Amino acid sequence: MTTTKARPSVARGQLPILALCVIDAGLLVTSGLIHLHFWNIAYRHVPTLGPLFLVQVIATLLTAIALVATRRLIVVAAAFLLMGGTIVGFILVRTVGLFNFKLGFTSGLAATVLVVEVIAMVMTAITAWVMTRSARAGA
Repeated sequence: MTTTKARPSVARGQLPILALCVIDAGLLVTSGLIHLHFWNIAYRHVPTLGPLFLVQVIATLLTAIALVATRRLIVVAAAFLLMGGTIVGFILVRTVGLFNFKLGFTSGLAATVLVVEVIAMVMTAITAWVMTRSARAGA
């Protein structure tokens, strides 16, 4: 009688990438949920900007799911760009305005989400670097 070892669902070398993708996804979801809260308490009635808050929420949630499900470099890049675009939007709203809306003050939660998004950009950059190095090592 021959016995075979069960193969783990995630290869040993892929575990760090999976862990990084889960962290990245958590940061994306955090950003999305904070934006959903902002939309609910303040931005739902702001023309153009209100719907963009919902687009950001949906995009972060879908990207987070795709990131964990696929663990593909293209999705990591999309997550990086999504967070970067969100930060650029915040900077525009605070400085010159965006779609005829200029924010006169920044709440503590807005500063928190900005920090989350910066950390998400750093983490997705690290994830992309690890994926690239892993692909080169495997090739």
